[in-house]
Amino acid sequence: MLQSDSLLSGYSILIVDDNNFMRSILRTMVSGFGVRSIYEAADGADAIAILLDRRPDIVLCDWIMRPIDGNDFLRIVRQDEDSDIAKTPVIVITADARRSVVVAARNAGVNYFLAKPIAPAILYDRLKAIVMQGDEPIQARDMAQIPMGTRLQQHLDVMAKAKDSGAVKKRSSD
Repeated sequence: MLQSDSLLSGYSILIVDDNNFMRSILRTMVSGFGVRSIYEAADGADAIAILLDRRPDIVLCDWIMRPIDGNDFLRIVRQDEDSDIAKTPVIVITADARRSVVVAARNAGVNYFLAKPIAPAILYDRLKAIVMQGDEPIQARDMAQIPMGTRLQQHLDVMAKAKDSGAVKKRSSD
């Protein structure tokens, strides 16, 4: 069971995916976490317009889209002159989890990388990691100031905890 709905209720999320069904799934998940301000975009170009206009606290972004994919979207966001836009936390959610894609996402400035299909508990943990520092909520835009190595270690700690609890099972090789 996921914990406090109120933890995420004050945050806004932009969901960027070219697949309408996937946007619907993500919308259902984040609204179930208590998020009340949810925006949607079908590609990186629409996402940039919404990001500039609505200024969501967190972005969930697919990697493979046209005309602007997740890589281009991240690079544009991270290079924005407005530091609030440039610091917006981004979680990439994609079916393409090859090492080269993960490295490209890291180099583009992603905060977290999740491979589809995603479990709601894992997404919740990543959203919680973005809004929490220790036991206290932090402003979402301050997350970008935490060094990438620290964020990566937090990600690995969460994965290890999930593995130890049995929430993540090791794949068996055939």
